[in-house]
Amino acid sequence: MEINIEKQKAAQEKAKALLKQQEQIRTQRRLSKLVADLEQGQSEVLLNNEFLENIPRIMEDFCHADDRDHVKSLLDKLGESACSEKPDLRERAVMALSLCSEVLFHSDKCGLMEDVTKILVRWLRVETTFLSSCNTVCRQLQENGIRMLQEGRWKECDYLLETFYQIQSGRLSKSNAIRSVVSRAQEAMAADYILEELTLVCLRGRGDRRENAEKILIHLGRKAAIHLLEHLLACNEKEDRFRLIGLVPATGYVAVSVLKEYLKKDLPWYGTRNIILMISAINDPDLIPVIMPCLKHKHIRVQQQVVDCIREVAGENKKTYLLSALSLVSDELKAQLVVQLGQLGGGGVSEVFLDLLAIRDTFSPHVRDELLKKIIINLRLSTSIRAVNLLNMLIEERKEIYDPSSDLVVAVARQTLHILNPRFGQEKLEEHVEVVEKEAKEIVDFDNDPVNKNTAKRNLQRVNEEVNILLGKGQVSEASLLLYEKSIEAAKEKDFEYAEMLRDRILEVDPNALTEVIRAGELIEEERSSVISSHHLSIWQDLYDALTTEEFNALYYILQEKNYSPGETIVEQGMAKSCLYFINSGQVRLSCQRGRDEIFLKRVNPGEIIGVAPFFNVSVWTVTLTALTKTQVHVLERERFLELLEEVPGLESCLHEYCLRLDTVPELIKMSGDDRRQAARYPLSLLVKHTLLDGYGNPGKRSFKGELADISTGGLSFFIRISRKENARLLLGRGVRTSISLDQGDVVNCSGTIVAVRYQQYVENDYSVHVQFKEPIKAGTIKRIVEMAKHNS
Repeated sequence: MEINIEKQKAAQEKAKALLKQQEQIRTQRRLSKLVADLEQGQSEVLLNNEFLENIPRIMEDFCHADDRDHVKSLLDKLGESACSEKPDLRERAVMALSLCSEVLFHSDKCGLMEDVTKILVRWLRVETTFLSSCNTVCRQLQENGIRMLQEGRWKECDYLLETFYQIQSGRLSKSNAIRSVVSRAQEAMAADYILEELTLVCLRGRGDRRENAEKILIHLGRKAAIHLLEHLLACNEKEDRFRLIGLVPATGYVAVSVLKEYLKKDLPWYGTRNIILMISAINDPDLIPVIMPCLKHKHIRVQQQVVDCIREVAGENKKTYLLSALSLVSDELKAQLVVQLGQLGGGGVSEVFLDLLAIRDTFSPHVRDELLKKIIINLRLSTSIRAVNLLNMLIEERKEIYDPSSDLVVAVARQTLHILNPRFGQEKLEEHVEVVEKEAKEIVDFDNDPVNKNTAKRNLQRVNEEVNILLGKGQVSEASLLLYEKSIEAAKEKDFEYAEMLRDRILEVDPNALTEVIRAGELIEEERSSVISSHHLSIWQDLYDALTTEEFNALYYILQEKNYSPGETIVEQGMAKSCLYFINSGQVRLSCQRGRDEIFLKRVNPGEIIGVAPFFNVSVWTVTLTALTKTQVHVLERERFLELLEEVPGLESCLHEYCLRLDTVPELIKMSGDDRRQAARYPLSLLVKHTLLDGYGNPGKRSFKGELADISTGGLSFFIRISRKENARLLLGRGVRTSISLDQGDVVNCSGTIVAVRYQQYVENDYSVHVQFKEPIKAGTIKRIVEMAKHNS
């Protein structure tokens, strides 16, 4: 019988296909049974290799059939097994979840990718053993997290990142192996573009979106902390800086290492200060030693921040750290440290004060007396006879220089001696006479007023003798170097008058020594920045935060300190005084006059600035300032400020912007009802003649024309063109007569005082001049003027 090979082959293939189909059916039945068993709680099916190998296909089939219920049920059971107490079962469940995650990542028709991520995160939170699948799972969590961040599902992603953060910080105890793979995943999620977007939302966003962005940045670890810190160091916006300063410490354990690292870098002074501020926010006393070296920083505001941190954070070791700080900080900060240590008291404090008093001649002259008074007052609890000896020596020294009856340091020293002397009998005092005499011989006499110009000139004369000797030998470079070195020495001793004289002399001696002159000027400015009082810094911190170091120093050194007694008038309403008043201490009454009544406007406290309109605009004072208590102010005069602007032109806009934010005077006057517009004003346009009056009220020889802008029974305003703002200021307070020609040949002459001159920004060099009449004019006359102006127009 002839066999048909082709038919036989086809039959065999058909049989094979049938067998395969039957096997697939049996396999599918077995797998369905295993799935059903798992759903019934029989987690041992996970030990079945066939089931584990087919998990991806089972998941795909459910997803293609859009069978969300089965997928959800399967994931829930796998999640329960992943937290089983049996290690082998737990590992198989995690492997199965990892396989499911891979499927859902590429095809998540059922929208369950977020669910499998949460299940894996729950497992990671409880797992303590490093399983073979840990690397793969953490990579998948990283990929899923990045996708959620890219899609803007920040709230959903935070649970994952919070877990990573807690593992890295040690809140969730894990082996080093698990922490290592989690660290890699966390770092990979902190991609630069993600950090940029999150930071932008933190600074510019609102509501829940900003809150979610902040949480994620906090949980993104070291890379996020570095990114935020770099952003802070380059940031110019004050509000942004404050928000960033709050965020960096919130990153927790990673912030500490990052801040320590950056503290060692060569940063601008404000960068170093902000880092110390953030270390303070972490509120860990163990971090105080990290910032102690910054007490030697050349900028006083950095030193002040360290002292503030010690006071707020150091806890039971506060006194130890403050005692260490006392020998390191600039003299300008020593007085406040003496007061704080005096309040803490205890062993060793008085001895440190006595050691400090023994080297009193090394104190900076501009703070010497204040520091001496603080030390002397805080020695009143001393039990050492050395205190009596040193105070007696101090009194004898100062008698030779000052009038004892008016020297406050001597007065305080005598009061302290009056308290101390009864503690020591005559015998003990005699035993120490020799000690007193010995110490007196060791006293070095320093000039108590090196800022005095005459002293500086005498010192310069002595140096010039040395310079002339060198010049006589033809040693020009050596002569200029001597002047440079002497200038730096004088600056470090805070004798700036002498230092600047020496600096200016360098070019006279050697015209080619421009580099030395510039460097000397820079060092003088650096030393100047360190003598500004800590009290002044704390009161005006917000203002100085907005200034550069150059602007900061320049503004401080043209301020004039003035003191007022209670009831003393600082400035009176109606005065033409272009000054800005910075209230440093005490309280001031702000009031205005309305008719015969004085209207109380507010109580002005330290940190407030008064005089914005008279200083920046051109107007008389609309309020009166009266000291309620003993008051200290710094006064900025317009003339000195204008001289300064030639060197620091950007200062005016910065200061003006700051003052406008604080200026409440216009609103207070308006609320009081005294807005200087009690009479109805009538707008008009009429060109008329104006004549300035002399001090006796007589008209001058020259007149000028200006366009009336409005008029009332009590005053008028007109427009004129003035080339410079400071020329406009010369009009303030001047008398003026305005001549208005009416119909039928009548002329109305109105005399008054110029109370304001305001720049009109929309027309170049145009100003409005505001006049208050000495005597009101009649309403009928006003009506005729307004009607004539309408007719002429």
